[in-house]
Amino acid sequence: MKIVKVDLLATFSPRGYNKIPINGARGLLRLLCFEPGQDVPLHKHPRGDEYFYVVNGRGKIIMEEKEAEAESGCIVKVPAGVPHGWKNGPKRLMLLSVIIPPRSYGLADEATKMEFI
Repeated sequence: MKIVKVDLLATFSPRGYNKIPINGARGLLRLLCFEPGQDVPLHKHPRGDEYFYVVNGRGKIIMEEKEAEAESGCIVKVPAGVPHGWKNGPKRLMLLSVIIPPRSYGLADEATKMEFI
């Protein structure tokens, strides 16, 4: 069993935002750490829905041509193939990013079934 405090994983860099893999998730589960004013330019993931959980701070999510504020406690879904990016404000921002290929939702439903012992 491995328990990790997100705050202890966080590392920030003045050169750009950091992408930190969590518990060996190899890119599917990452902590994104932004210094004030840093951003992620518009991009898309053709084969994966991306979910963001705002751990700390506040930032603007840009999807296609719309912007919205997201703050601590918010969850944002970006469907596969949709251009998106982030703009951070005057304080540090930490996001938890989870990428899920849409074709795996059935497999995920199967994996979440519980067997009581």
